Amino acid sequence: MKKFVSILLILSLFLIILTGCSNQESVSLQDKNIAELEYVEKNIVDILNKLVREQYAVEETQEKVTNEILEDEIDLRRRPTLNWEKLLNDTKKIENSIPTILVDLTALNIEATEIAKLSDGVNNMIIAIGNEDEKTYLIELNNVYSLIPTYMEKYAGNNEKTFKKKLKYYAISTYIAYSDGNLEMAKTQSGELERVYSEKMQDMNYVQNNEYNLNKLYILIQELKRAVDSNSSELVKSKYLLIIDEI
Repeated sequence: MKKFVSILLILSLFLIILTGCSNQESVSLQDKNIAELEYVEKNIVDILNKLVREQYAVEETQEKVTNEILEDEIDLRRRPTLNWEKLLNDTKKIENSIPTILVDLTALNIEATEIAKLSDGVNNMIIAIGNEDEKTYLIELNNVYSLIPTYMEKYAGNNEKTFKKKLKYYAISTYIAYSDGNLEMAKTQSGELERVYSEKMQDMNYVQNNEYNLNKLYILIQELKRAVDSNSSELVKSKYLLIIDEI
């Protein structure tokens, strides 16, 4: 009997150890994937900030010759465009990280259809560059960023990191909608930015521990909303950059 009890205790201890190892591996995988997604996040924000600051912009000289009767009129105009090669190189930093992220998301039991959206979105960004289509590129960049808080919330819950990713998404989405000329969508997304912030304010413990930063963030959210309402391109750019740096 004593021998049986001893064996049972050993087996129980072995199971506890295995369960602990499994949980530890799961936590480690979550941390790894969060770091991977934050790498994508950093590159997306860097790319968009460069676009906002026109750091990809180059100027091309176009020569337009118009023949009118016997006179040649030469119209030299400068048209801003993008350095697509530089944008492609920066986007490939994201593309190169995708295979590893997909494997880890699968191990974290994220649905296959949700995982495919990440790969498809990045591929579409590359295609948009090939087509020199900035509008589509920004839409796909926005879609890819939206997946970051979506994935994290599925396995990490609505913690502080997820909260900040949601805020960044709506700030990015506000700017992209505005830059696309969709003022109403920009207003809607800035309203969602405020909503996510307000919901987090129900967490009194978090509020008490982060009061100063949250107060500053609230002011920046209101500044971005007012910039959109005023329909001022320069104000929207500057307020977007301020809030994205703060988050």
